Amino acid sequence: MQRIPEEKIDEIRSQVDIVDVVGNYVQLKKQGRNYTGLCPFHGEKTPSFSVSPEKQIFHCFGCGKGGNVFSFLMQIDGLSFVESVKKVADLAHIPLDVAISQGDSSPRNKPDSQESKMIEIHQLASKLYHYLLMETEEGQEALQYLLDRGMSEQELDHFEIGFAPAHASTVTTFLKKREVDLALAVESGLLTERDDGEVVDRFRNRIMFPIKNDRGQLVGFSGRLFNQEDGPKYLNSPETPIFNKRNILYHFSDARQEIRKKEEILLLEGYMDVISSVSATFSNGVASMGTSLTEEHVQMIRRVTNRAIICYDGDRAGIEASFKAGTMLAEQHRLEVFVLQLPNGKDPDDFIRSEGAEKFAEIYTHQRLTWTAFKLQFFKRNRNLQNETDKIAYLGEALAEIGKLDQAVERELYLKQLGSEFDLSMEALKQQLQQTVVVKPKPHDYGGPPPESYGEYPSYEGDGGPVYEQFSFAQPSGVPSAGLTSEKRLLKYMLEDRDAFIQIRNLLEEHQTDFYHDNYKALYTHLIGFYASGNDANPLALMDQLKDDMARNLVSELEMMTVNTDVSIEEYQDYVQSLTKSSIERDIKEKEQALLTATQQGDIPAALELARTITTMRATMKNTPN
Repeated sequence: MQRIPEEKIDEIRSQVDIVDVVGNYVQLKKQGRNYTGLCPFHGEKTPSFSVSPEKQIFHCFGCGKGGNVFSFLMQIDGLSFVESVKKVADLAHIPLDVAISQGDSSPRNKPDSQESKMIEIHQLASKLYHYLLMETEEGQEALQYLLDRGMSEQELDHFEIGFAPAHASTVTTFLKKREVDLALAVESGLLTERDDGEVVDRFRNRIMFPIKNDRGQLVGFSGRLFNQEDGPKYLNSPETPIFNKRNILYHFSDARQEIRKKEEILLLEGYMDVISSVSATFSNGVASMGTSLTEEHVQMIRRVTNRAIICYDGDRAGIEASFKAGTMLAEQHRLEVFVLQLPNGKDPDDFIRSEGAEKFAEIYTHQRLTWTAFKLQFFKRNRNLQNETDKIAYLGEALAEIGKLDQAVERELYLKQLGSEFDLSMEALKQQLQQTVVVKPKPHDYGGPPPESYGEYPSYEGDGGPVYEQFSFAQPSGVPSAGLTSEKRLLKYMLEDRDAFIQIRNLLEEHQTDFYHDNYKALYTHLIGFYASGNDANPLALMDQLKDDMARNLVSELEMMTVNTDVSIEEYQDYVQSLTKSSIERDIKEKEQALLTATQQGDIPAALELARTITTMRATMKNTPN
C-alpha cells in the first residue's frame, strides 16, 4: 500500500490553522503574537500552554509537550500519524486519493484493536436501532411516542435516535450474521451474558440514544422506557474500556464548535433537554446523563470555555443539583457561572416544546441569574423569613456571600437589594459586612514576561483581561548555564537555516566538540540525517519524521525561542567555544573529584599527576576566547 507523499502532507498541513484545531480542545486567549490556554495534557491552574499561528506549533512550558497540528491530534486523540493526517485532511476538505499504510499505527490504535472493534460494534448497532425506529412496523409505537412529544424526523436523524425491540436476541442475531465477536460485544456493554451462558441483548423495548465521547466516537447507549413501568426509566451502558460516565458529556463533541463560538456552555440534565435546546438554536448544550458533574467533566469544560450556564430541572432535585454543580464550577474551579430558572418548575425540554424557542431564548439571554443571585435565592429555601431567627440567619449567609465578591459595584448592588427587601439601611448592612468579611490576601502577580536571563523563551504581551485566572507562564526552575543556552541557540539556528547548519557543523568538527545533553545530541543527529536526505530547513516536516516524543518536544521548545535573526558566523563561533569551555569545566570537576579520592587514599603519585592535569586544563580554558 502507498504511503502519503511528503508533498501531500505539506499541502494538508499548510491548509489548516493549528489555532483552529487546538481551539476545539483548549480555550485559547490571544496574548501578543501567540495564543495561550490551560494545557490539556497535564493539570494546571496557571496557563503554560502556547500556540503559535506564525510557526504553526504548540508547546507547553509546564510539561514540555509540543509539536505541530499532526502531533497534537496524535497525543490528544490517541491517533497514529496517518490517522491524524487523514483527520486534518478532512478538516481542510482535501481529498486523499491514495491508499494509506497503517504500518506506523501504535498497537492500541490499529483498526483491529479491541477498543476500535468495540466502537465499530456500537456503530453497527446504532444503525440497526435507527433503522428499526424509522423504517419498521415494530418501531412504529416508539416513533409515534417521540413525534407526539414534539420531535421531528430531522431531529431523530440528526441525533441518530433508535429503537431496541423487546426481543432478547435482535442485536445478538444481527451481530452473529456479521461474524462479530459476541464476547467482545458483551465486554463492550452492548450484549449481556445470562447465568446459563446464553448471550442476549442488554437493551430491550427502549428508545435508544447513542452516546459519543469527546472525540466523536460512539461508545455507549442510553435506553429509555416509553410504554411500561417495569425497570429504570433510563438504562445506560455499563462501565467498559470505552465507556465511563465520569468522562463523558452527552453531545459534547458536536457542541464544541458552538461552545467556542458562544464562549459559554449550556449544562442540561437529560438527553431530551439537549435535543430540544439544539432545536431552539442553542447547540452549545450538553448533559451529564443523570450523574452529578465530575472533576473529569469540569476539566473537559475548562478546555473550551470559562463560562457555564446551568439549566437543570426546576424541581427541588434540579435546584439542589444546580447549587452543587455551580459550587464546583464557580468556587472550586473559578469559572463564571449563571443559572437559568424556568417558570413553574419545568424542565428545559417541556418548556421549549410548550412555550417555544423564542421564550427560552429570552430567558437564556436576559433573565439568567448570576451565581451570587442564585445563591441568595437558594439560601431562602426552607426558611421562614417572617421569623426573626430565620431572617437573621439568612442575612448572615447573604452578607457572607456578598463579602466574597471582588468588585465594589457588585457588593453595592446586592446590598441595596437586601436593604430594599428587608427595609435595612445601607449603613447598617455595610457595618455588618465589615464584621463578616475576612480580608483576603492579594493574589500573587503572575503577569509579565519570563526573566530576560532565560533568553530562549518568548515575551508575551497580554491585553490585561483575565481568563480563568490571570494568564502567565510557568517558569523553569533555575537559570540555564551558558553551555545549555549555547546548545539551544545553536540548534535553533540549525533548525531554521540549512546554511547555518553547515557552518555550525563545520565549527563543531573544527573545535572537536559536541552537544553535551543527550536530547540535544539526539536532535543534532536527526538534523544530520534530515539535511542529508536533501530536505530544506522545515521544522514542521522534521517533527513529522521524529518518532521520539522528547525530540519533537524539544523542536517545539526551540521554535518558541526568540533569538536574533541577524547573526554572523562569529556569533556561531562564540557559542561553539562556549560548548568547549563547558566541556572543559565538566572535565575539571571530574578530575578534582578524582584528586580528592586519591589524596584521601594516600595515592601521592596519582594525586600529583591529577593536579598537573587540572592546572593544564585550567590554562587551556583560560586561553579559550570568551
